[in-house]
Amino acid sequence: MVGAVLSLSLLTAACGDDDSTVGSGSDGTSDGTGVEVPDREPDLVGTITVVTPFVPITEDCVPADEDDPDGTTSNEDPPICTPADNDVLGTILVEGDVRPEQGRKISYTVTTGTTITGTADGAGIGAFADFVEGQLAETWATGPCAESYPEQCTLAAIRVTG
Repeated sequence: MVGAVLSLSLLTAACGDDDSTVGSGSDGTSDGTGVEVPDREPDLVGTITVVTPFVPITEDCVPADEDDPDGTTSNEDPPICTPADNDVLGTILVEGDVRPEQGRKISYTVTTGTTITGTADGAGIGAFADFVEGQLAETWATGPCAESYPEQCTLAAIRVTG
């Protein structure tokens, strides 16, 4: 019995409550809000220069399941309807250097799975609607990126810093 109690005590001490750095910002992965960002250097630190909310196509369109994948398409055809399970919120352009054709620029697709955190002008940032042109941000991409100029990536996480 004494051995069991001692084992349980040691296990509890070893596992413990390890949440002391979560949300404190001391581990480099959180901004103090408790929202975690990837544990690596940001892919781009820069200025948000364009914010474009996604507008779904729901009228005068062809449902995706009715479109013939082997058929012909012209610019006269109606667009394909946005699927009901679409998770895109919009896009943002982040520029490492805001001078035209200078520095790295990434057009990010922001989805419902994107981690959004930070503060700007004393207010917390936590939703796509909180983005404003001119904000400074650290960004992390996920998945493959199109190597165009600007690059095109899906945004895993963003921390607005000012």
